[in-house]
Amino acid sequence: MKVLLVVIFVELFVVFVLSELSCSSHETCGACTSFAEESCVWCSQPTMTGQRCTSIADLTSRKVKFNCEVKHRVYPISKVKVSPPDYITRDFRGGKDAIQFVPHKLDIATRPGLVVNFDMHYKPAKDFPIDVYYLMDHSYTMEVHTKLLMQEGKKLYEELKSFTNNVRFGVGSFIEKSALPYADPDYHLAYSFKNHLSLTDEIEQFVDILASVPFGANYDDPEAGLDALMQAMTCDEELKWRKDARRIIILCTDNTYHSAGDGKMVDADVTNDMKCHLKNNSYDGQLTFDYPSVSQINKVATDGKFIIIFAAVNEVRADYSALANTIRGAKYAELKAQSNIVEIIRDAYLESVRVMKLSLDSNWPSNVKLSLEPDCINTENCKIVHNKILHIKAKLTVKNCYGERRPLLKIGPSNLMESLSIRLNVLCECECEKKSVLKSTQCSSNGSYQCGVCKCYEGRSGSKCQCSVEDTGISESHKCKANETDLQYCSSHGTCSCGKCDCKDDFSGTFCEFDDKACLRVNNLLCAGHGRCHLGKCNCFENWKGQDCNCPAGNTDCIDPYSKKICSGNGECVCGECVCAKRGAKEKSYDGAFCDSCDECADRRCKVLETIVECNYYHKTNCNKDIRAVVGIVNRTNMNAKGRRGEWCKKTLENGTSIVFRHYYDKNDRKLHIVIQDQLEVPPEADVWVPVGIAIGTVLLVGILTVIIWKILVDYYDAKEYDKFAREAKEAGFEVMRNPFYVDPSIEFANPTFQQ
Repeated sequence: MKVLLVVIFVELFVVFVLSELSCSSHETCGACTSFAEESCVWCSQPTMTGQRCTSIADLTSRKVKFNCEVKHRVYPISKVKVSPPDYITRDFRGGKDAIQFVPHKLDIATRPGLVVNFDMHYKPAKDFPIDVYYLMDHSYTMEVHTKLLMQEGKKLYEELKSFTNNVRFGVGSFIEKSALPYADPDYHLAYSFKNHLSLTDEIEQFVDILASVPFGANYDDPEAGLDALMQAMTCDEELKWRKDARRIIILCTDNTYHSAGDGKMVDADVTNDMKCHLKNNSYDGQLTFDYPSVSQINKVATDGKFIIIFAAVNEVRADYSALANTIRGAKYAELKAQSNIVEIIRDAYLESVRVMKLSLDSNWPSNVKLSLEPDCINTENCKIVHNKILHIKAKLTVKNCYGERRPLLKIGPSNLMESLSIRLNVLCECECEKKSVLKSTQCSSNGSYQCGVCKCYEGRSGSKCQCSVEDTGISESHKCKANETDLQYCSSHGTCSCGKCDCKDDFSGTFCEFDDKACLRVNNLLCAGHGRCHLGKCNCFENWKGQDCNCPAGNTDCIDPYSKKICSGNGECVCGECVCAKRGAKEKSYDGAFCDSCDECADRRCKVLETIVECNYYHKTNCNKDIRAVVGIVNRTNMNAKGRRGEWCKKTLENGTSIVFRHYYDKNDRKLHIVIQDQLEVPPEADVWVPVGIAIGTVLLVGILTVIIWKILVDYYDAKEYDKFAREAKEAGFEVMRNPFYVDPSIEFANPTFQQ
């Protein structure tokens, strides 16, 4: 009986919640037609029976009798207007005004919940302009690389000319801020940035400039590379960057870089303003403005659609690889003793034209969802085929009416200045609401008549605004009490107006009987912050469930990042967390966040991650496409630091060395973290002299000990025999201390001639 009552209660609760979150719950045309959870239609007919807002599904299946003429049914549909250049092939063109990405402008009008389909097309233009700017580290240690680049200048020019007939070169250099303790301008040439040659197609000037620029020096290892990079990107007019060109900057260096905060050492403490400060082709603000931060470099590079190549020697690979990973469109390339600049630029250019990458502007609203086929934002699937048009299908959906109603959205190739501008009109108001009749007689002259209903003025209520707050009808007031015995109207939490309760804030219900602050709390948040408290219950937002809205609706949080299975197949997902099953004869439970912890699991997890770790260690691309992971490369000290989390693993390579790494799952960001040691573990080499020395030493030691022991034993034996001899001689009456056969070797003779 108790179970039956529980089932009935649950069914009634579900019906109640669904009725509150359905088309029939809306009382205005705008709220009805902008309801994202369901497609609803509104009836603007002046007189009708039944509900005015109903779902399209119910209307089609005739589950609800909708007494509304077709001409009075309001159902806004999506409209897409395309402005030239559009999808027509002839709009793709090369040359000075090249167009590669279409369309450029869309006007979209849509209601929340509807899917808007539109297409985008990309085709690389012939002879598309390329601007290549060399940013050279001109400290003395870079002299060999600069000479090699100068020698291959014409070769580089011819190589790029084979791709396009519209290429230009420019040259700038940097050393360091010209102030102690970084550099001493009285003894060495030092500067943050100088533009030696603005972008030009005269290759002879390019070679001559490289040959004539003097070298300088600084006292510390890091250079002013980011200072120079910021000026090179922001000085459009001075460097003659073309807006329609593919922009490439190659920063060549053999050392690390200074970043934000380091400028205070030379009193350059003003935050970098990300603006051009060139005067006579030199950076005029080097001792005023601090070095730019990495995030500032990333913003300017993203806005300016720059392709940045950090060409640095192998000794600083880790620094510039990490820097390239934080800047959109940046790459690291090894600068070798023999020039490979031509290959670096060629590969970067080919990569930019062979794979299409799209990016959204930073102001893209969170309530506007965009999905692409193929996905040119998050994957590398958008391959470009020569002389073929890449067709990208887009689906845009507005989730709700929150935020700006007419935002301007932008999407375009990540390394081109071309983009698609979308003027989005979110239809949160019906046309008939815009044409309301003020002080309509149908609303007792106390409201506006719109879309078949009255919108009452302040102080008025009722279906025809016939009720006044000050003059509540006595005959209707009994309707504001749940029971006739109640002493207070509206549970004392509201006022009675024309037989209906007008509830105070934080109270709801027909009689204001529900306290909307009394719902279940998690971490002191109503409905865990994932729902709205109404009628005393939590109405959960999308993707959340449970009485307190604290349980994720899906199983995403329970998917093991290693096996891709829910709770590794060893448990079930309950409220976003794994409840592990029993295993084995002793009925022990699996353990771990994903029920993946067992004696044999550790080695298996290491084995699964070996390929991904090796790929990341050698800085290959597309390493993490099969697993959602955060990968970091640290030195040996950080790897062994106290408090470092994760299980130890080792990937043995063919040459006998090993890649050491650790891995762990972080519940806070719900991601797998992999930490890789930047140095390979080398197996210890066997020292042949160690065992030989030990053997020889052991033999000698045994020999010496044997001689010593033998000597001790012989002396002991001789002493014992002597004592025995002395004792026997004494007993026989001999004087032991005097040998009777002993003859004194000395004899005295008298000299007769000698007188005393």
